[in-house]
Amino acid sequence: MKSLIFLICLFAGISGAAAQSYRLEGRLSDELLNPVASAGIFLFKVKDSVQVKAVMSDEKGGFELSDIPAGKYYVRISYIGFTNYFSAALELNEQRKFHNFGHIRLVPDQQVLETVNIKGSKAQIEQSLDRVVLNVENSILAEGGTALDVLSKAPGLTVSDDGSVSLKGRPGTMVMINGKPTYLSGSQLANLLRGTSSGQISKIEIMANPPAGYDAAGKGGIVNIVMKKSLKAGLNGSLSANGGTGRGARLGGGGSLNYRSDKLNVFGNYTYYHQNLKSSGEVNRLFADGAGNITGRSLQRDESSAKLRSSNFQAGLDYTIDSANTIGFVASGGDGQYPDTQPGSNLLYGADGKLARNAATYIFGKEKWEDRQYNLNYVHKFNGNGHELKADIDYVTHFSRMNQDLKTTYSDASGSTMLSKSERRGDLPSDNSIIAGKLDYSLPLAKNLKIDAGWKGSKVKIENILRYDTLANGEFVADLASGNHFKYREEIQAGYLSIKKDWGKWSLLAGLRGEYTATEGHQIETDSLVKRDYFQLFPSVFLSREFKENHKLQLGYSRRLERPGYWDLNPFRIYDDPFSYDEGNPYLRPSLVNTVELSHAYRSAWFTTLTYSKSTDVISQLIGGDASLVYQRPENAAEFVNYGLSLTGTLNFTSWWTSTQFAHVFRNEFKIDNENVEFRLDRTSFTFDSQHTFKLGNNWKAELNGIYKSKMSMGVYTMGGYYMVSGGFQKSLFSEKCTLKMLVTDIFQSKKTRYETDYGGIQVSGLRRPDSRAAVFSLSYRFGSSEGGRKSNNSGADDLKSRF
Repeated sequence: MKSLIFLICLFAGISGAAAQSYRLEGRLSDELLNPVASAGIFLFKVKDSVQVKAVMSDEKGGFELSDIPAGKYYVRISYIGFTNYFSAALELNEQRKFHNFGHIRLVPDQQVLETVNIKGSKAQIEQSLDRVVLNVENSILAEGGTALDVLSKAPGLTVSDDGSVSLKGRPGTMVMINGKPTYLSGSQLANLLRGTSSGQISKIEIMANPPAGYDAAGKGGIVNIVMKKSLKAGLNGSLSANGGTGRGARLGGGGSLNYRSDKLNVFGNYTYYHQNLKSSGEVNRLFADGAGNITGRSLQRDESSAKLRSSNFQAGLDYTIDSANTIGFVASGGDGQYPDTQPGSNLLYGADGKLARNAATYIFGKEKWEDRQYNLNYVHKFNGNGHELKADIDYVTHFSRMNQDLKTTYSDASGSTMLSKSERRGDLPSDNSIIAGKLDYSLPLAKNLKIDAGWKGSKVKIENILRYDTLANGEFVADLASGNHFKYREEIQAGYLSIKKDWGKWSLLAGLRGEYTATEGHQIETDSLVKRDYFQLFPSVFLSREFKENHKLQLGYSRRLERPGYWDLNPFRIYDDPFSYDEGNPYLRPSLVNTVELSHAYRSAWFTTLTYSKSTDVISQLIGGDASLVYQRPENAAEFVNYGLSLTGTLNFTSWWTSTQFAHVFRNEFKIDNENVEFRLDRTSFTFDSQHTFKLGNNWKAELNGIYKSKMSMGVYTMGGYYMVSGGFQKSLFSEKCTLKMLVTDIFQSKKTRYETDYGGIQVSGLRRPDSRAAVFSLSYRFGSSEGGRKSNNSGADDLKSRF
């Protein structure tokens, strides 16, 4: 409440202090009076022709240049297929603070239209100094997969099968969808990403060092998945279908429908995804006592057959009440199931190294989930120069249930004589609900000064009622030691203030975010109640300087945190197999991280970034147990340091061959030093991503992507290196309304997950062979009206976006 009162007072104060700024506006159309979207509008000084501002026209052809200093200027307007438009010189001063160009009709460039068919396109990877943008909407390699597949191919990202994401070697990266947190953790997030078709994704924004306007959560940065949204006027839509095979069949399809007029936009889409996955793996564990003497060993192998089935939908509308007010509503959701059958074996060896017994296992797990999210949003524009207020309220529900059946038959070393049998059944439901609201206020002031402020509040409720039954004397009885009823509540109140100031070639963005967090975890079975509340400040500063025409340098600092995942706080056990389980820890504390980045940009095409971050109270998955049962449990046990150097560059080898390269060298230093354990794991690692696009003529296009990751340390584990090569072709038909794609992912089936550790008297080495190689064909068809005959996402002016 104090934060809200402070922000209200702040708004009132700074609104009165706002000075009127100089601005220009106008509207563009072609010779048929169709609006021209995504044209580039450039403002130059008359004296020396130095560029001062640059914007792009919106979907209605409108444009606005604001926060302009007094002086004499002229405007140039550029768009592929039209001759450049140059305005007469005009002067902005106290007597003339505003100028409206009115309706500007662009003149077609007949020479260009008659001789060359020019089509602009977005770069596959774009980078500004605060984020990397991976444009996947028209990518061949993003077709027929899942959001989890797309993230695993993104430069600098490492994604595990359990949904955890690491950015530039830093774990604890937060995943958002359309700028909103998913409010999920662990397997829930993994299933959401598996169940989201890659065909729904427009782009992925990767922010290693986010500013104050974003949630402080995510000590490894933020990954924002932006879903597709049509900007075309009139009635339009699309249909798509894909099919192929890896080790099992892969099918999918969906459709979208959109109607947009001057005041109303109604939209909806639906996708279905079907994937049969087969994988295999093995884990070798060596156990020792405190003196280092070997006490046993186990070698576990399994074959997994999973059947992913998911469907997702979205429906909503936006209504423009008048030129100042817009309101919108969106309902979205997804349903899915992920049954997984795992037959396997576990060879158990004694201290003498001889095989003692063989445990044949059969594991069946079936997870089902339902997600629903409802959003109401409102935008009020006080004037046309960026002075606005945005409001959002979200209500989210997530329900999932995992049913497990674990059967084990023990036999002697020869495998011929059965010794005993055991069976365990589990019912693991999770019921989550979240309500969140936020306000964002932007106030441009005179002399290139802008203030942003906001508030956000959220309440989370989670309930798990877990039950395990074990087989005893031919009947199932409740395993009370493993059963669990856990309730968790979390409330967060946050406020932020940021100031942006430009003067000459310098730019400053400084912000401060404050977050109050209150949590309550109640273990019903034992009547154990853990309460925590804390307030943290999160400053951020970004300072940039332009040097000459082609160089820009930026220094950034931010403080962030990683809150414990909801499942990490729940002390119940989830059995991975009869010999290992994961459990939570209700006493976890948040982990804090300080990050500094120094970045250099050359010609907006080459970006070099030097990063340093240090985390304390790191939440790490630690292992323990003995030869009969191994467990994994999160603890605040470590300090983590990450520093590295990355280079991103765009190369145009020829007019038909372009590429983007990403290289990153980094070092992770992980240390546990307390009265019980001293552990250190350091490693220098290297990753490389090479993306190539080939325009082959006659509406043919090809893509080739190669990824290499060396060994890297992640907590107490060392993850093995791997490489992966993927490629595909695309053909556009029927005036580009129909697109046919064919791709093969992981052509050499080289992606394998290796890991090892030596911690707590247990040496572990494992290998997982995922179902990563697949051949997929896809067909999509777009119908309906077009946006003035031009698509904003195919404009050559899109290259301007990263500079704004």
